[in-house]
Amino acid sequence: MLANFVVNFYLLLMKLKFNTFIFISILFVCFSCKKENQNFLESSLKFAGENRAELEKVLEHYSQKTEDSLKYKAACFLIENMPNYYSLSGKDIDSIKTSIKTFGIRNDYPVTSVHVRIVAAEKFADKYTLPVNAHSEKVYDSHVITAEYLIENIEIAFQVWTEKPWGKFMSFDRFCEEILPYRIGNEPLENWRKAYYEKFQPILDSLLGKEDPVEVAKTLYDTIYNQRWIFDNEVLNEYVGALSLLTCRVGDCRLLAHYATYAFRAVGIPSGIDCILQNPDMMYRHHYWNYMKDQFGNSIPLELYQNTLFQEPENKRKKGKVYRICFGKQPSSIPENYKTEKIPPVLNDGYIVDVSDSYFDKAPISIKIDKKIQKGNLLYLGVFNNKTWIPITCSKIIKGEAIFNHLESHIVYYPLCYQNEKLTLQSLPFIILENGQSRFLKPKMENLQEMELSRKYPVPHWIEEYKHRSVGGLFQGANKADFSDAITLYTTTTELDMYYHSVSIENTQKFKYLRYFSAPDGHCNMAEIRFLSSGKELAGNVIGTEGSSNNQKNWSKYAVFDKDPVTYFDSTAPHKTWVGLALEDAATVTEIEYLYRNDDNNIREGDIYELLYFSDRGVISLGERTGDKSGVLIYESVPSNALYWLRDKTRGQEERVFTYEDGKQVFW
Repeated sequence: MLANFVVNFYLLLMKLKFNTFIFISILFVCFSCKKENQNFLESSLKFAGENRAELEKVLEHYSQKTEDSLKYKAACFLIENMPNYYSLSGKDIDSIKTSIKTFGIRNDYPVTSVHVRIVAAEKFADKYTLPVNAHSEKVYDSHVITAEYLIENIEIAFQVWTEKPWGKFMSFDRFCEEILPYRIGNEPLENWRKAYYEKFQPILDSLLGKEDPVEVAKTLYDTIYNQRWIFDNEVLNEYVGALSLLTCRVGDCRLLAHYATYAFRAVGIPSGIDCILQNPDMMYRHHYWNYMKDQFGNSIPLELYQNTLFQEPENKRKKGKVYRICFGKQPSSIPENYKTEKIPPVLNDGYIVDVSDSYFDKAPISIKIDKKIQKGNLLYLGVFNNKTWIPITCSKIIKGEAIFNHLESHIVYYPLCYQNEKLTLQSLPFIILENGQSRFLKPKMENLQEMELSRKYPVPHWIEEYKHRSVGGLFQGANKADFSDAITLYTTTTELDMYYHSVSIENTQKFKYLRYFSAPDGHCNMAEIRFLSSGKELAGNVIGTEGSSNNQKNWSKYAVFDKDPVTYFDSTAPHKTWVGLALEDAATVTEIEYLYRNDDNNIREGDIYELLYFSDRGVISLGERTGDKSGVLIYESVPSNALYWLRDKTRGQEERVFTYEDGKQVFW
């Protein structure tokens, strides 16, 4: 009878255009026979210690009226999960917070057509010293939060949920995770909801007749996208609170995602943050971006490097596995699923949950493990981080087999086992193909090959955009400081290729001043130049165009003569810029050596390299080679169909595993 009553009452309210999701949520609380987990709540209240009374005030406040039963449940959700959250406090941290606010005031101006939205200019770390080991202590929310703070947070969150037309599609459970939380991570604890609402709601006032949250989100997304953001990896979320971000939009991708989340939640648009635990095709660890929910509960990724809401990024980032950061502990998280197992730290977080099914619709992958070599009950899949394999997911091994779902294709994964605080390689690495099939990379010892290796890292994506910058540059000599008598010694004709170039000069005239005059639209992108006279390098004072893009020291004219191939000149002006030397005495130039802007991942003369490959016997070395002027390493008798790794044992960090196909390196 209760079921019939609910259905009939629901149909009646539909005619009255009542918010059905909120109605269902209220019924759930009112008619459910399931009691609150009092032990869990009591444990959280006990953790609060002397501040317990403040939390009990909130529960008492919402237990007085029947119509507040849903708010009571929301308060329980926050309090039960509160022991996980804290802010950092201490002299160093407080100093950083003050500096960030000052920095924000100086840099708070809107983006115009001549501004770049995400910039590195005036990095915070260039203006203020960030202590490597800042003295700090954890201040848990449970110990300091007030009843007034929590009640205000709950009231405003419920207000935007129930009053905004786009909130009618949101269930109570979604509301608890995607609107209600008073914080995101362990940022400074601040009362942010009113300030964000007052800033962003006026932008949406004209849309109050709209119900589709996606349509509303587009307007808010465009507003956030067009604000200036100073990208600085050294400014972490522990330093910057929600209120600081309103005037000081500075930080890494996580803080950018924080800022957007505050804005979306403040106006009642369900949203949050997704992340990867390790970039599967580069050395960097986490990456963060936003998601929102449409009226059907589907997730829509919001990558704020895009130009529009649904546009794929130009250089789509590989993910492998995607996790959602939640406020409440997740029963389906890895540590909660496998409570009796020792979990690697990177995956040992009960507040993140795998949402890869929202991103990748791939067939399950089955991996069989020989019981004789099996070293644990869980099989992990790792991705390469330039030095080792980082686990990004796991599965139970049942009868020698582990099943993995929703893995992104075109990524190399390596099965791993975790035992005694160590990860060990199991089986062979494999690649998931576009058709969902897996290709295991088993070395073929009966099919040996010769390999010519020219790089240890894939060619960066920016080379296509910048390669024209090297065509048409002029190397000139002069005896007047203004180069009004300049004579061109050589004109560059090749596209940017990251190799050292050497040209002989036939002109025997002596010059006091030497320079490289930038190719059109070239920004003077030279990394290294050497002017030689009969084998001897000429020296002098560095001269040329002042300034550099984003005021970066490593991108100034001095970088061209610093003997560091990674630094380079990047002038703010695209045309008619130059860099050179004022010699003490005029000299004849017989040879010029130069290197364009590059990533220093070609084979470098004098560096010692080692080639390795992965097999079911572990990592096998094929010996060391020393780089020479040819820029190529030759290895003979190399097993085919393997996964390889070329290490530079002399310098550098960027190294990627690769396969060797049709005589070429294919990096993964």
